Amino acid sequence: MSNEVLAIGNAEAPPGTMARCAIPVGSDVAAVAREIPILLCRGASDGPILWINGATHGDEPEGALSIFKLFATLDPAGVRGTVVGVPAMNVPAFEAGKRGDPLDTFSYDMNRIYPGRADGYPTERAAWAHWEAMKDACDLQIAVHSGGEHSYLAHMIFASDNPVSFELAAAMGPQWDLVFRSGVGGANPSSKIAERGKAGITIELGGNCRTLTSDFHAVAEDLAGSYRNVMRHYGMIEGEARHAPEWRMGHQQALLAPASGMWVGEPGVPFETPIPAGTPLGRIFDLYGDVRGEVVAPREGVVFGLRSRPAVIEGEWCCFYGIIDEVRDDLPG
Repeated sequence: MSNEVLAIGNAEAPPGTMARCAIPVGSDVAAVAREIPILLCRGASDGPILWINGATHGDEPEGALSIFKLFATLDPAGVRGTVVGVPAMNVPAFEAGKRGDPLDTFSYDMNRIYPGRADGYPTERAAWAHWEAMKDACDLQIAVHSGGEHSYLAHMIFASDNPVSFELAAAMGPQWDLVFRSGVGGANPSSKIAERGKAGITIELGGNCRTLTSDFHAVAEDLAGSYRNVMRHYGMIEGEARHAPEWRMGHQQALLAPASGMWVGEPGVPFETPIPAGTPLGRIFDLYGDVRGEVVAPREGVVFGLRSRPAVIEGEWCCFYGIIDEVRDDLPG
C-alpha cells in the first residue's frame, strides 16, 4: 500500500482520512477567494481514484445532493482508493441557479468550453483550474447532469467511446440500460478525461421539477446508490455490484417546438419505455386555448427527456428522444 499523501486542490490527504478542501480559482471584486469546494475520501488501501462532478450547469443540483448522501456513508477505513466529490463545479452558476454564470456571457456554458484556458474568461479559468486538479489524479470520472430549470431527464448515460468508459457505464447498475456513445477529446469533462485513456461518462437524471421534498431525495438516493455500485464493481468497497443484463444503444434526436405558446405534455407519456412512431408526446396551445402544434414520436424509440417549462418558443426543445440502433448483452462486468 502506498503511504504517499494525495494532493488535490489546496489539501493533502494521507491514507485513511476524510478532508474538505477546495480548488482556488482567483478572487472576486472584494478580493475574497473564489473556490470550487471538494469533498475527499482517501481510503486506507490503494485503489482507483473516482471523481464525481456535480453542477457543471448551475441549475442542476442533483449532483450536489447525491454526493452529500454518498459521503455520509463512506468510512475511509473500509475504502480502497479515493473518492473525490465536487458538488458544484460552476459555483457562480450554482449561486444564480442558472445553466452558466450570468456575469460571464463569453464562456457561459462550462460543459461546452472545458477544460478552458488559464488566461481565458472567468468560466474558462474555473474550468482550467478544475482540469489541472483532476487530470493526473483521476481514473474514473462521472459528470452528473439533469434537465435543470426547463425539463426532466430520466436514466441516461453518454459514455465516451473507449472500453474503460463503457465499463464504468456498466458499473452504474441495472437501471442505467440506456447508453449512447459520446465523443473522445471534446469540450466537456467526460470526453476530455477519456482522451487521456481514462474512463469518463456523463449521466442524466432529474430536473428542477423534481427538487421538492421526497422527489429530490429519491433522485439523489438513486444516484448515490449507483456511485456505491460503481465502487463495488471496482473493488473500492465490499459487496457485489449489480449490472444491467443488456444495453440499449443508439442516438438521440431533439424534438423541437413546431409553434410558440404553452407546452403541455400528454398524460401518461412513459420514460425509458419503447413506444411506436406517431405516439403523441405533447401539444402547444396559444393563450386562447387553441392547439397550435403537436409533438409526436418520429419513429419507434424511447423518451428520456421531456420539457417541464410550459412557455415555449417555436424551435425550442420539447423532448429528447432516443432511437435504439442496437441491443447489446456483451457488457463489461
